[in-house]
Amino acid sequence: MPGIVLSASQQVFNYQPQIQQQQIVLKKSSVPYIPPEVVRIILALLIDDRKTLTACALVNHTFNLHVTPILYHNVSLLYPLTFNLFANTINDESQRSRLIRHLDLSGFSTIGLQKSDAATQNVVTPDVLMKILRFCTMLEAFSISETLESSINFEVLKVLAFECKNLKILDFCGLSGKSFGSAIASLAKDMGIVKFIQYYDDEGEPKYLFQNVNNVSLPHLKRLSLHECPIISEHSTILTLLANSPNLTHLDLGGCSISDLTLNFLATKTQAPQKLTHLLLAKCKNISSEAIANLVAVCEQLEVLNLYGDRDIATAISEYDLDTILTSPSAKKFKSLDIGSSYITPHTLYTIQENCTSLTHLGIAKARIRISDNIADFLKTMPNLQYIDLTGITCLTPLNMACLINSLQKDHSLRVIEMSQYLLEKLVTIDGWMTKDNYKRRWYYAKQTTGERPDRVHPRKLDMAETGSERMSKLFQYYSFDV
Repeated sequence: MPGIVLSASQQVFNYQPQIQQQQIVLKKSSVPYIPPEVVRIILALLIDDRKTLTACALVNHTFNLHVTPILYHNVSLLYPLTFNLFANTINDESQRSRLIRHLDLSGFSTIGLQKSDAATQNVVTPDVLMKILRFCTMLEAFSISETLESSINFEVLKVLAFECKNLKILDFCGLSGKSFGSAIASLAKDMGIVKFIQYYDDEGEPKYLFQNVNNVSLPHLKRLSLHECPIISEHSTILTLLANSPNLTHLDLGGCSISDLTLNFLATKTQAPQKLTHLLLAKCKNISSEAIANLVAVCEQLEVLNLYGDRDIATAISEYDLDTILTSPSAKKFKSLDIGSSYITPHTLYTIQENCTSLTHLGIAKARIRISDNIADFLKTMPNLQYIDLTGITCLTPLNMACLINSLQKDHSLRVIEMSQYLLEKLVTIDGWMTKDNYKRRWYYAKQTTGERPDRVHPRKLDMAETGSERMSKLFQYYSFDV
């Protein structure tokens, strides 16, 4: 009614519903709609941060729906407790078990947990492992190391080989016990051991005739690592595995007990010359310079080739065979090449410069180079090179290393130089290049950048699952970068 004046308290009371209504409207509009495509892009950027991903899974149903496949894509089990929890979760062929693509047991450890080996064997038993493998029907990659060697018996290997039909990556590392050697030999026997006949040509050179394999057992396998598994028999097992894996693109036989027989088999009786892109033969002591060159000479797609070894002059890859390797059909495709301890001369550097135009990583440890200017001139002609191993090159001194660094163009891509410890200890910071004293067995002079660690740039084990140097297990990091 006109003429009636309300008190201040009455005015506030009368307007209170409007304020509440306004607050409610604001609250509703403060949560914007995020399209699912954007949510997936954001969560994909957190793939290395599992703790944050786990927290995102608890936000709401939508986030949980998008986070769960990411969390289950790569399952890495490090301790007995987490393994038990996982084994109890994967108790049937559920939706979650079908999300698993990579089962990584390479980092499993009981160190510091006051657990004996017998206690570990009671947790990760072959039966439990077979149950998990059978439920993970979409499994594409399996990694395991020496800490769980007792869990890998013949029955587990049979499940991996014959039942996991989607398996593309098989990564064994450091398995050197007799039980594993017997188990994988039994698997090869089940596949049908490859037989061969050795004879000698008119010049007295050994030649081989290999039996053909009609029904291959592992046509789906693309990547195979037997890194540091010297217990595996070459004749009865390795040849059989290679014969039954015709589609391999990545092969790591570093530290295995192989001879020229395996290289000859790869070159003549498999699809390796047409399909192999990554090959690691580091620390294989019984393969000859000529056999290595003959294999690489027929390979057409190699991008990564690691022949690093601690060889003497008598067993080093000869200059002639290095020329064969560096002028092979794959030479222009090489991105990473390690020929450390080979007979490397200035002529070898010139051949690399002329043919290996795509190189970003190069290992020439213990090169027979007497003038440091040869290395400086070589680096100037390789502007895309990001890493080089100069360990054990006797002509290098702190003075000419400083000159080498100063002679590099400002826009040169080189950011990591691996070298001998005695040389590194005498170097100082030069134009952004610096040393660090926290490396273990390899030593680096690196450009100060905010990115990849210098000691995680050039691995000596193939990263089969491409998890990256920071996400791979501690044991795989040890085999890749610390030995």
